[in-house]
Amino acid sequence: MKAVVASSVVALALAVSANAAKAADYETDRAIQDLVVSGVVESWTGVTFISNPEGNVEPDQDEFLASGLSGRLSLPLGENLSIQSDVDFEYGSTAFSGEFSSDTFEYALQFGAHLSWRDPSRGLFGAFGGFGAGRGDDNTDGGQEDPNTQNTQFWFVGGEGQYYTEDLTFYLQAGFMDSEDDEFPGDGNDAFRDAAFVRGVGRWFISPNTRLQLEAAFADGKTDNENSNDAQIIEWGVRFDTVLEGLPVIGDTAVFVGYRGNHYRRDLQADDDEEEDTKYTDHTIMVGTSYHFGGTTRKEFERTGAGLDLPNFGRWSAAGENID
Repeated sequence: MKAVVASSVVALALAVSANAAKAADYETDRAIQDLVVSGVVESWTGVTFISNPEGNVEPDQDEFLASGLSGRLSLPLGENLSIQSDVDFEYGSTAFSGEFSSDTFEYALQFGAHLSWRDPSRGLFGAFGGFGAGRGDDNTDGGQEDPNTQNTQFWFVGGEGQYYTEDLTFYLQAGFMDSEDDEFPGDGNDAFRDAAFVRGVGRWFISPNTRLQLEAAFADGKTDNENSNDAQIIEWGVRFDTVLEGLPVIGDTAVFVGYRGNHYRRDLQADDDEEEDTKYTDHTIMVGTSYHFGGTTRKEFERTGAGLDLPNFGRWSAAGENID
């Protein structure tokens, strides 16, 4: 898996580099040319519901409200080099209920940075990394706070590339993440950890300010410090962004609707006969709004500014508590 991840990043980086080299051989008129200082703040709200729990996953709440807030800032470091910083915060109503609900996500906070080389007419390649914390509630004590319910800390590093056509963006990320919790630092305990991941995104600009996005991700790691059981996460999603123009008072407003699905699975070791594999799937439906600066259209913003983002590492690390 890790060899496939590494080769995928290298292949995309070479493809983007080859196209950039070809561009140097001739002059061409480009509508989008220069990197710009740009940023975006997004907020969304929605609902998460859990389906098909198996094994020892027994959620007290199989449906709860969910919300998120994120911000990104991109700064040019030269003609083609830029750095982007990210912050993402997601939480469920379970984090504020005052109860210790078994096997449900509570919150995740992550910080990241990207260093990239980009030709706005061709593509991008670069590296990213960051850290954060998350929490998945695994209460088994029947009404008291379970000492096994811990915050997880995680870090991640990887490579990424984008390839641009007239109306399409192809985006690939791959790398490694690791986690631990604050009861068993260094052991990882039940946090999802020691994982290789790959994520692919496709974005179609129906118009300069309207975009349809499809994405999928896969992560292969470990959970449970006693048995180091194999665990996998599969994530998929769709999102539609557009700009509502000329609204009274507030003017042009960027809005989006989206869906995200996650499947979490732990495969027990062959000699662990007393338990069975555990798994569940959650689904999140969201609606949100965003504010951008830099770039005259959403398409230009993506290709000259803060058009990068990150996988949901905090959500992934916290899921290890629920499938332990």
